[in-house]
Amino acid sequence: MICQICKNREATIHFTNVVGTNVEKIHLCETCAEDKGFDYLKKSNFTMSDLLVGLVDTSAGTGGKGKGKGANVCPNCGHSYRSFKKSVLLGCPSCYEHFEAQLLPVLRSIHGNTRHIGKVPKRFRASLKLKRRVIELEEELARAVELEQYERAAELRDEIKCLKTSKPSKGES
Repeated sequence: MICQICKNREATIHFTNVVGTNVEKIHLCETCAEDKGFDYLKKSNFTMSDLLVGLVDTSAGTGGKGKGKGANVCPNCGHSYRSFKKSVLLGCPSCYEHFEAQLLPVLRSIHGNTRHIGKVPKRFRASLKLKRRVIELEEELARAVELEQYERAAELRDEIKCLKTSKPSKGES
């Protein structure tokens, strides 16, 4: 790719600027980058962990729960939130629960959500959609019973029963 400024040399620095839905890409050679003030980009050797550590620092704040020194250590493995911020690695599965309050904003900033929403094979989409709907209705049913809304609870129970007996489509488990 040729430099967009001098149109002579090979572009070795590629800069992407995203503002809202507007994406602007700039391709520069080293000489033009230095002239235009982009020379710091050619020296940048970011690793993925550097990027994630930056997100952790900005999203999760200090990460403390305010219970004093040592309160922010996983009781299962002894891994601290401070070491997570340095390495971007957790010590064990219990760390996810113990550091949940600090991790949720980080995950939300990285993925846009705290629940995995990935691709599902076409043959399982209807089945998964049905299962998710049943779970939503069961949660709503529990709330209705708790609030003593028994007519609504009966409607939800019947809808759940109907959904559980229906077959989404052929080839699904």
